[in-house]
Amino acid sequence: MNKQLANCISNATQYVVKVGEDTIKNHLLSEVIPEKAAENHKTRAVHIHDFEFYSISHNCIGIKTKSLLGDTHYSFLKALRALGRQIVWLTNLQSGGIGFLDFDNDMAEYLDDISDEEAVDGLRELFFDLNSFSRKGCEKPYVTFNFGLATSEKGRRFTRLILEAYSKGDEHGNPFVFPNLVFKLKKEINFDASSPNHDLYLKSLSVTSKRMVPTYFNCDAAGNSDANPDGIGIMGCRTRVVANMYGEESGLNRGNVACVTVNLVQLAFRSGGDFCKFYEFLDEKMQDSRELLIHRLNYLAEHGEFTEIRSHNLYQSSEKPVIEMLKTGTLSIGFIGLWDAISVMHSVDFHDIGEMYKYRDEAFSIIKRMRETVDSYRDNDKLNFSLLASAAEGVSGTFAEYDSLNLGKNSPVCQKGYYTNSFHVPVFVDTDYTQKIDFEAPFHALCNGGCITYVEMEEMPGNNVEATREVVEYAHDSGCNYIGINFPLDNCNDCRFIGRISDKCPKCGSSNIRRLRRVSGYLAEENRFTNGKRKEMELRKAHL
Repeated sequence: MNKQLANCISNATQYVVKVGEDTIKNHLLSEVIPEKAAENHKTRAVHIHDFEFYSISHNCIGIKTKSLLGDTHYSFLKALRALGRQIVWLTNLQSGGIGFLDFDNDMAEYLDDISDEEAVDGLRELFFDLNSFSRKGCEKPYVTFNFGLATSEKGRRFTRLILEAYSKGDEHGNPFVFPNLVFKLKKEINFDASSPNHDLYLKSLSVTSKRMVPTYFNCDAAGNSDANPDGIGIMGCRTRVVANMYGEESGLNRGNVACVTVNLVQLAFRSGGDFCKFYEFLDEKMQDSRELLIHRLNYLAEHGEFTEIRSHNLYQSSEKPVIEMLKTGTLSIGFIGLWDAISVMHSVDFHDIGEMYKYRDEAFSIIKRMRETVDSYRDNDKLNFSLLASAAEGVSGTFAEYDSLNLGKNSPVCQKGYYTNSFHVPVFVDTDYTQKIDFEAPFHALCNGGCITYVEMEEMPGNNVEATREVVEYAHDSGCNYIGINFPLDNCNDCRFIGRISDKCPKCGSSNIRRLRRVSGYLAEENRFTNGKRKEMELRKAHL
């Protein structure tokens, strides 16, 4: 059984779920979706994400804690336990992630006279629960806690406590995989040296230097600076929801309804190096994507299961007809393999970032064309279309595999076993962190549905917090929307040593090693990676 996600365990439930998903997908392909969309999906031209949920539910949601806990007065520990139960409930009502967009302000009201030690232990218990396979019985919930902007005494205290809890790790001191923590950067609140939460920002950097988490959401970036910072953040691995034609411009109580990913590399193979043909094929696939997403929106409105979502008023306009509720969400067209496509078009192999500068304007024009097209759909169809720099964890390998057997036989772009995510500089290209950030930053303003730039470090920075700080601040000042730091994070299951481990633990000689790496925005154990992502990981080079 081919693995589609790293965040999945093989068990009896997973087997039943997989068989059921395949049955549903086959029915949808043959009986429900338009014939051209079915053909695009089968031929890996345009991938339909969360396809098994096509007629059932939306993808993700941004939310406040009170939307799940209501007005009940809870102690801090009881609030955490109740929240854990509600997260399990909500994660099984949709296909994707849950983003708590203002978690520090939300949780501040529950902080009472509890001691720091008890509060940290309570948060760690919540993290333990979020690392159980409670989603569909075989996955962990995709939960993201966004925080960092609360300046009240209790809000600041909560930020400090959640960072301490994540830093402390599990009962053996090992890193947690979930939740994803996102520290929100805002100049006058925490980024500037004189800002009230600057100390918490520095504490967050120290945790990142040891755990790879938190990642950083830039509230000062283009497209974010005019929005209410308390109402924006990350859902899942990178999804961003802000603009709204039908209500408040924030991510609260709405999310991405559905998304697709366009295979740019396949278009390059089909065009044979002719850019006129490439753009012709791109326009065609963009139009196909538009039609498919509108079909899915309307089909969901008629057949979807939203009883719980609507009865608890979790989505904007949930009191209105379902179609009006769903219109407040976004429809995202994503892409994968920008630089693989450029390689095919020009028959070049990139080894150093200096070789790529010749083609950067060309690459930028492709994504700019996609954004302009998406904006035209928004204006003409009066729907919240957005452009997503796809994570595409499940298709980075399957796209390459299909194309290597069909359009791209003997092409090194396919033979490496995967396509590079979104607009990222390929992982095997020699570059430093400033060059990589400079190269990728302009694309962030185009990808209003979400994107990320990461920097790969050869070793865990640990106490070298300044190295992490340099990267985050350079990316912030360059206009990156979302920023992550990657490094090898291994731990010995026998003696609890944490660091980079080659074959055996340098402390006790054990081979019983857990290896955590970031895959498409979230942490996962290396042995759970999909085939494509495993091949990509083998080629990763450090930027710092």
